[in-house]
Amino acid sequence: MKSTILLLISLLTLSFVVNAQVGKIKFDKETHDYGTLEEEMGKAEATFHFTNVGDGDLKIVNVKTSCGCTASDYSKNVIKPGEKGFVKATYFTKNRPGPFRKTITVTTNDVDKPNSVLVIKGTVTPKPKTEAEKYPTTMGNLKAMSNHIAFMQIKNHETKTDSMKIFNNWTREMTFNFEQVPAHITAKLRKNTLKPQESTYLIISYDAAKRNDYGLLYDRIAIKTNDDNQPIKILNVSANIIEDFSVLTPKQLKKAPVITFDSIYHDFGKIGTGALVTYQFKFKNTGKSDLIIRKTKASCGCTAIAPAESVIKKGKSSYIEVKFNTTGYQGQQKKTVTIITNDPKNHEITLTLTGEVVK
Repeated sequence: MKSTILLLISLLTLSFVVNAQVGKIKFDKETHDYGTLEEEMGKAEATFHFTNVGDGDLKIVNVKTSCGCTASDYSKNVIKPGEKGFVKATYFTKNRPGPFRKTITVTTNDVDKPNSVLVIKGTVTPKPKTEAEKYPTTMGNLKAMSNHIAFMQIKNHETKTDSMKIFNNWTREMTFNFEQVPAHITAKLRKNTLKPQESTYLIISYDAAKRNDYGLLYDRIAIKTNDDNQPIKILNVSANIIEDFSVLTPKQLKKAPVITFDSIYHDFGKIGTGALVTYQFKFKNTGKSDLIIRKTKASCGCTAIAPAESVIKKGKSSYIEVKFNTTGYQGQQKKTVTIITNDPKNHEITLTLTGEVVK
């Protein structure tokens, strides 16, 4: 008897499942291509229409969007069989130039297809920049392409010239006067007075021979203006001065000095904070003429003592003493010292001091 009742219940349940009326969602399209959009339009909308092709009620349970778009609206009521609904997507174009592809996941009570993924795509063209927006650096009411002019590599006897465009973004006329210009730098403007919304070129010439130094070097130029917002504008100038070995003949190159270090790397291991690390990087002139130590330059927190004599005769040895005060430092450390010489093949060498500083 009990088994008969259970069988009857099972048949009734199966009959209910088979004959249950369910909603089914079918979108007219699942991808919308905006094509080309203008950034200044702010936002663009797309509406996806769907039909309930099932024989039961259909309802949207949830709508989830990927970054950069929102489902601003969708059918929140029950969609009867044969009726239509919609999902509206909005893409915000401001500050989003370039191609995009975003998705909207629509979750319904459709048991066969609970999640429908809609796609919006297109390309946003950037809004035209104003004249002032073309200059990324702001110095008071003056706009510039940068506050830094870099002469990447310049030979020790060369003079190089570079220029940079500047723009008066003020409502008044701006005047300019150069101050604190180093002797090896010449600075001038094509126009010493700029009308409002007018631009000109700042021209910088760098005389490496007058600088009489080697390696990466930095200078600053002060430009005095009548700008109420920031009267003094600071321009940074850098140059990497290298010795010109191209003027040497094959015979001179054959007789050139050669700097040979025992090692250019030293690991001081593990040491307590506050300790002073001292190490001598030993080297020898294995060439055939005088070796000149042009310059020694240590990284932050480290000092390098140049040899007692900057000219090392052939066959002679010397050393660079490096000191590192670990006070205030903790953890793995790496300090470097740059050595500049007149060795054509090793005119710039980096010595490395490394180790761990513990409490």
